[in-house]
Amino acid sequence: MSVEKGFTKENLDYYLKELAKEFRKRNGKNTPAEIVLVGGAAILANYGFREMTYDIDAVITASSAMKEAIHAVGDRLGLPNGWLNADFKNTSS
Repeated sequence: MSVEKGFTKENLDYYLKELAKEFRKRNGKNTPAEIVLVGGAAILANYGFREMTYDIDAVITASSAMKEAIHAVGDRLGLPNGWLNADFKNTSS
C-alpha cells in the first residue's frame, strides 16, 4: 500500500488486527495495550461520512515492544514508514 491510496475502514481494521496479533506474539496475551485513534482515522473507524484517510494518528499506551510490532507489521504488509503516527506512553520496557 502506498500513502497515495490512503486507508479505508476495511484496510484500517485489517492493519490494526494484524498489529494486535503481532503485539500478542511478542508480548503474550496478558500484556495490556491500548490504542486510541484520533483525527481522520477515528472518524473513519467510527462514523460513515468519511471514506478514507491518508494517515493513522493514535495515542498508544503499551510496552516498548509495540514500536517493534508496528515496524514488523509495516514491513510485512508493505506499508510506508510512519504508517501509524503515535504518541507513546510506555507501560514498561
